[in-house]
Amino acid sequence: MKEARNESEKEKGPRAASRPQAATAGKPREALASAAPASITSGDPILRTVSRAAFALIMIFALLLLWRGHNAPGGGFIAGLMTACALILHRIATGEDALRTDPARLIPWGAALSFVTGLVPYLLGRPFLKSDYGYFTTALTGEFEWATAMLFDIGVFAVVVGSTMLIVGSLIDVHPTELVEEDE
Repeated sequence: MKEARNESEKEKGPRAASRPQAATAGKPREALASAAPASITSGDPILRTVSRAAFALIMIFALLLLWRGHNAPGGGFIAGLMTACALILHRIATGEDALRTDPARLIPWGAALSFVTGLVPYLLGRPFLKSDYGYFTTALTGEFEWATAMLFDIGVFAVVVGSTMLIVGSLIDVHPTELVEEDE
């Protein structure tokens, strides 16, 4: 029996020998096509451990870029890209999303926040997107500068995170519906 199976595997080629036949036997094509492949790297303990620390560091750096963006290089766009990179790393390491919401929901909210940030000064007779700023003092931070440009940056941040994660999610969640000859 074992010799007969080895001969049939030789006829089909080396790739056929490595595939488990019992797992797919008797299942309809639709069930095979819709089954999501398990992530190869999601069980790696080293990747999971390192990604936790890297995720935290990347998120802190992204928040720093967002926080300082209206006064120094950085801002909502690059902070959004850094956050998306951290979320992608988390998904690769664990196999699950770190976002608890659909990323498509972030896009209209971020665009609306950015638009309203520019519209309010315009309605008050000032130029569109004119930023206002001021200072207040707290016991924790001392003198702190606030600026309305931060709201615009938060809106851009939400649009970038939402759109990047939507694109990456679309690329990751591919479920082929057609099997090739080697799959049968």
